[in-house]
Amino acid sequence: PTPCTPTPPRPQPNSPPVYDTIVIGAGPAGNMAALELARRGYSVAVIDWRTNIGDKLCTGIIGRECVELMPPAPEHIHGEASAATIVSPLGRRYRIARGEPQAYIVNRPAYINSVAERAMQAGAEYILNSRVTDIRITGSHAEITARTNDGSVCGSTSSPRTKNNAGSGHAHIAYNCRIVILASGFGSPLLRMTGIDGGKSEDYLVGCQVEAVAPRLTETEVYLGDGTAQNSFAWLVPLSDSRALVGMAPRRRVNGQMDAFIARLKFEGRIADITAKPQTWGIPIRPLSPSYADRTLVVGDAAGLVKPTTGGGIYYAFISGRLAAEAAQTAIASGKYAAKDLQEYERNWRKVFGRELRIGRYARMLFETLSDEQIERLMQEFLSDGALDAYIGDDVAFDWHGKVILKALRHTSIRRVLTTLGPSAAPFVARLLQARG
Repeated sequence: PTPCTPTPPRPQPNSPPVYDTIVIGAGPAGNMAALELARRGYSVAVIDWRTNIGDKLCTGIIGRECVELMPPAPEHIHGEASAATIVSPLGRRYRIARGEPQAYIVNRPAYINSVAERAMQAGAEYILNSRVTDIRITGSHAEITARTNDGSVCGSTSSPRTKNNAGSGHAHIAYNCRIVILASGFGSPLLRMTGIDGGKSEDYLVGCQVEAVAPRLTETEVYLGDGTAQNSFAWLVPLSDSRALVGMAPRRRVNGQMDAFIARLKFEGRIADITAKPQTWGIPIRPLSPSYADRTLVVGDAAGLVKPTTGGGIYYAFISGRLAAEAAQTAIASGKYAAKDLQEYERNWRKVFGRELRIGRYARMLFETLSDEQIERLMQEFLSDGALDAYIGDDVAFDWHGKVILKALRHTSIRRVLTTLGPSAAPFVARLLQARG
């Protein structure tokens, strides 16, 4: 769904419009930043190359804390998740259940679009079908150039703001602002335009997902083992109307693993068929630093603010968007936009989930050293006969895996098993043990 019907293009004035903030990217982080700033009375424009806001590959699973922060409408919820089954490399199935929902499976496009609608109701403008091609930072402002097909403008239209020349087809339009919030996703080429070296990090996963017909599926299933998704995991997530999401997130490349996984699920009767071709996307698993520059703040996937353990990022995107809005407000109020004046933004997100990202990264790196035999042994040790409850109890946080990991490490038996995993795992075991503080 789109949040609005594009308005006809209006004549272009002599100079570009000036906003307090321009947000590039209408994902969860960008929409949250726009919402927070618009609510506080600042002029905000959100530029996105898509026409369907929120239309990105994702399982759409969010935790309870994310629901509390940004409640989804009931019609956007496919179902609640109070149990899941983890399937070992040898096919053993371990069901983990809790008395109340731990997560919710939502219609991601509709959910993220609803945040954009709230931002527009608060006064933000949305410029869709426009791809940013250039960012220039000066001492007095930031200039954003976007290539647009039709100059679609959505949201607040209280003042005439030009986005395109009527009848010109493709056009490059300039917009000025005091500060830019980059919410343009993983691997964005826009980072370098602001003076941030995003590098060519090898720390990413490749998400691959497709919708399937699964009439008998009622709970989420997670599959482990190099024979399924090398150094990672795969999933089967129930939606509504007998539909499901089939996916995986291996390191850097899929290499035929998705086809094999789909064939396996069909053979085992877990799915009947797929409804389209699988699609892929990049998932960062290491945060960007610095995540700021002159007149620039970077949020969400663009800043690598994603759980390294699972690749989930909606909740952290919301938080980073809110923190960026607070930092932008401070900068506008003080008139100070230099990088040194914006570094408090990174300090703040590190206070909230910096340790979580670090522990999650160590846990992922440890997992990637394990053989299928070692994974099998660990699952049998910790997931059989209620062992997990003995180790972590009911204190399970969907978005705070580090907390669960550290709680488990309090147990001598777990520490003893981890120290037998061999020399490849030893450095990461040591870092996890040190992280207990």
